[in-house]
Amino acid sequence: MPRFPGIPRSRREELILVGLLLFGALLAAVPRPATTRFAHDLLAGGNAFLLQAFGWAFDLGADARENVELRREVMELRLALSDLEETRRQNTRLRQLLDFTQSRGTAILTGAEVIGRGDGRQAFAVTVSAGTADSVSYNMPVVTADGLVGRIDREPGRHTAIVSLLSDPSNAVAAIIERSRVQGVFQFVNGEGRLLHVLQAADVQPGDRVRSSGLGGIYPEGLMIGSVVSVEDDPDGVTRRVVIEPAAALDRLEEVFILTSGGRL
Repeated sequence: MPRFPGIPRSRREELILVGLLLFGALLAAVPRPATTRFAHDLLAGGNAFLLQAFGWAFDLGADARENVELRREVMELRLALSDLEETRRQNTRLRQLLDFTQSRGTAILTGAEVIGRGDGRQAFAVTVSAGTADSVSYNMPVVTADGLVGRIDREPGRHTAIVSLLSDPSNAVAAIIERSRVQGVFQFVNGEGRLLHVLQAADVQPGDRVRSSGLGGIYPEGLMIGSVVSVEDDPDGVTRRVVIEPAAALDRLEEVFILTSGGRL
């Protein structure tokens, strides 16, 4: 309501009422065509003013809705491309696994998916989707198409099992250099793979491939372990520090095979 300083509220209401009555009488005195034209012109002018004043807001609203729709379509396309890329990678992995199983010797392989990863004390372990129902038992070797992964740790459940990875410092594999037949023990030490007990006179070079030797009774002969990354003489003057890069991507495992028979790969 308009403000009139110094005039009482009741008086202000009376003045407003009188003003409205006078405005009505003025309209009644004007000829009807003129009144109609006046009202029409007043409404038309008001509409034009409102459209000019607020039309930009309607335009912005339409643009915002269009931008939201475009962003939604772009997101859908990105998700579709991501799904296609993941399908392509999965098909590549499955083809490699199929080739691997078809090229094996007399060993019987049981496929399994990685369904869990350890943490804390179990940081060097994964859970796989195979167990006693699949003839899986304690200490069976676990591999991928690239190489040795580890072994079944403790007694498995009916449909799941824990795999202790090569990166677990408690795991040790009797190993042999493929080229020179130099033998040692593969084990993780201070976060890196090592070939231990290698004498300084031994013929070991970067790039040499390392496989399981079959000694020890857990891992059969011939499993690919990895490749030599570097060779240095230890300060003791007797042995060499041989660093090995595992062939299997232990931190990115998705599918594995469990050697459920004593045949050769």
